[in-house]
Amino acid sequence: MVKSTRFRRIRVAATALAAVGALSLAGCSATSSTPDNTPDAGQTPAADGCGSVPQIGAIDPGDLLSGFSSDVQTGYNAYPYEIQESAWSDWKPDKTEGFTAAIVGQAPAAPFIAAYQGALADSLEAYGVDVVLNVAPNDPTDVPGQLQQFGQALSLKPDIIFFNAAAPEAALDLVSQAHDAGIPVISMVSQIDSPYAISVTYNANLQAMVGAAYTLQNIGGEGSILEVTGIPGISNEIAWEDGTEKALALCPDVTVAGQAQGMFQPPVAQQAVVQYLATNPAGVDAVLQAGTMGWAIRDAFEQSGIPVPPIADIGASQGFAAWAAADPAYPYVGTSTPAVPMAQSAAQIGVKVLSGAGPKLNHIVWEPYLVTADDLSSIVDPSWVPEDGTDLAPDGVYFTDEQIAEFFNSPELGPQSPE
Repeated sequence: MVKSTRFRRIRVAATALAAVGALSLAGCSATSSTPDNTPDAGQTPAADGCGSVPQIGAIDPGDLLSGFSSDVQTGYNAYPYEIQESAWSDWKPDKTEGFTAAIVGQAPAAPFIAAYQGALADSLEAYGVDVVLNVAPNDPTDVPGQLQQFGQALSLKPDIIFFNAAAPEAALDLVSQAHDAGIPVISMVSQIDSPYAISVTYNANLQAMVGAAYTLQNIGGEGSILEVTGIPGISNEIAWEDGTEKALALCPDVTVAGQAQGMFQPPVAQQAVVQYLATNPAGVDAVLQAGTMGWAIRDAFEQSGIPVPPIADIGASQGFAAWAAADPAYPYVGTSTPAVPMAQSAAQIGVKVLSGAGPKLNHIVWEPYLVTADDLSSIVDPSWVPEDGTDLAPDGVYFTDEQIAEFFNSPELGPQSPE
């Protein structure tokens, strides 16, 4: 079994920890741009130069994070939304069993989303929760269609709604309606800037900064890069763009040579990068990508007959890790965002809310794990093959049971471990 101690958790310097809870900035959610309260690249505090992770701190005017462990606090570095007390912090259900849930997800075209939403439904079933609706729009950009599906979920009056919002700001009124109806909303993966929702998510801004910083280290802080983007306008893409911009702001000798749109879908990303390389046969010095497309981008370079440059393997895969492990000279950098453990924890947190455990905060945020070439020998299983796009998710890379307990006023209520 792989031990989580082999992973490097990104530590925030003492000065940044002091900033957690000290920033008094107003909160605002995003749809097509970075939230107004997020420090932009020009405001990024001086770090240690190109290849370092910018230290931004958290937006915590109420100092709500001060009672949490340092491991939890570090996960909020550069998180773009205000930390607020959850509107469900002292809520108690009127029953103890027979819970129902509705799932309003995103189009499962991206493997990560498909795996996440499938695992969520399985986990809720394991907890004995009856899923009365499980829907998603056919197109990840179909915001009106998804909002109609949320309205359908509300009409069924489930005990809880799990929601992966394509456009969080557009959903604020519906989330408020759910609160008025006594229905908690668990925001999966995406973030909703409201005390009425409980966002259970990874810090995509921090993940982007980490992936970019370590990749830019590997090219000596100078050269050209290709950016491979996800789905325009959705919250995870916006967060990646923001974090990448902050990391690049520390690197004046790095230029963005071009962009390719991968839509978070490996086949689309591979084709887009092949097309880019066909007109740019000299290649680039590195690639920054928005998530889960790293192994397909690698394949695009190999298909084009061009050496594979350092690629930020955000949403790392077993296949890319196995490929890199076979070449010790390759400067691998990845961050793990394991879909199944993330979904299982979201289900656990939702059932704890239904059990009256009382969530303290409106944002439950996980700090991504960094994996480098030095870690691969203890991570990669000999059976893994380079074309395997399965999430790189060894045991212990997500929230521990103790960390999840920190987020609740009555942690003894509800499930103590994910299912």
